[in-house]
Amino acid sequence: MKKVSKPLPCDNVLELIEWFEMSDCYILVLERPSPCMDLKQFLKHHDGRLSEALAQKIMSQVVKAARHCCQAGVFHGDIKAENLLINPDTLDVKLIDFGCGALLSDTPYTEYEGTWSISPPEWVCDGEYFGYPATIWSLGVLLFYLVCGHMPFHNEDDIFYRKMYFAPGVSEVWCAP
Repeated sequence: MKKVSKPLPCDNVLELIEWFEMSDCYILVLERPSPCMDLKQFLKHHDGRLSEALAQKIMSQVVKAARHCCQAGVFHGDIKAENLLINPDTLDVKLIDFGCGALLSDTPYTEYEGTWSISPPEWVCDGEYFGYPATIWSLGVLLFYLVCGHMPFHNEDDIFYRKMYFAPGVSEVWCAP
């Protein structure tokens, strides 16, 4: 949080205002956007999926947040709807919860801390992965979730064999092989 908040914070990443080190923990004082809800709740208020235009508006902000993290040397590790806050009035988005995060490394990660349903295929197949490609993968999974209303993969075989089913009405641009 310290690395992504200083010296120039990103409007799309929750800002660390102050932090304190205690003998057995850290206390973080974080920005509190209001009004806000997580993106999963927001989807429920939009019949479970978003129009492609609204998904594009949201995703451009999420990509900006992910890019900021990578440029700051931080691998978020768990970019998903539950880790994104949205202001329902302005549609401003903020990335939260760096609990699965790590410093971005040039060497492969050999442990996966994030949510299984967004785990990168190279982790599923080879037991290791890199931060940049895993970040891009999670952005693709999130985009699928926003426009289809369900996760693209339900088990490891779906990931391995690239089996996913698009929702009816998704434009062909999104469904191209």
